[in-house]
Amino acid sequence: MKSKNAIIVLLTIFTICCLLGCENNSKKAIDFGKYESGVYTNSYFKLKVTIPEAWYVMDDETRFEFMKKSGKIIAGKDKNLNAALEAADLDSLNLLFASEQPPGSSTNSNPNLILMAEKVKHLPGIVRGKDYHFHTKKMLEASAVKVSYPKEIYEEQIDGINFDVLEIQIDMGTNTIRQKQYATIMNGYALLFGLTYTDDNGLQKLDGIISAVNFNH
Repeated sequence: MKSKNAIIVLLTIFTICCLLGCENNSKKAIDFGKYESGVYTNSYFKLKVTIPEAWYVMDDETRFEFMKKSGKIIAGKDKNLNAALEAADLDSLNLLFASEQPPGSSTNSNPNLILMAEKVKHLPGIVRGKDYHFHTKKMLEASAVKVSYPKEIYEEQIDGINFDVLEIQIDMGTNTIRQKQYATIMNGYALLFGLTYTDDNGLQKLDGIISAVNFNH
């Protein structure tokens, strides 16, 4: 059950991160990408993510339902957040969710990665990842999840692309859940990688995935 709780925390945080956009515009240019033979590709972002062979990758239908349910958990009784959740479905894309073990596995450590995109072209004040993180923190402060930030937002590169990184820590009883959120603005969207882990070994595995991400510049 501990690992299941960690998965829910991951998904709820990133559902909050996707509550910024509310325009009802069609997504003619963007696609959800595809996952085949251990590799996720997305032509809109010219992106390739290689997932370790033994890892679990959530199928599209399950991922979308999980995100909706965990969004309801984090919104709690806040009607405004629930309304934002409904609107966010129009402009948020949940692209990929992968974990070392399937959700619900009997393990105390289950490092996992989520990839998302959120439309921000109608928000001219968001010009880089740290601007998006500013709003993420505001939404977290209004949510039912209590978090802390071990360090200031900093910058890292993924295959030559600049990302701003927000680190989050969540204390759950005797367990501490840690997360690194990478954000960059690309083609009118905030592109987000979320790494969730409980120990350095888990972080090392996730860093291995991120270091192998490829952008076809």
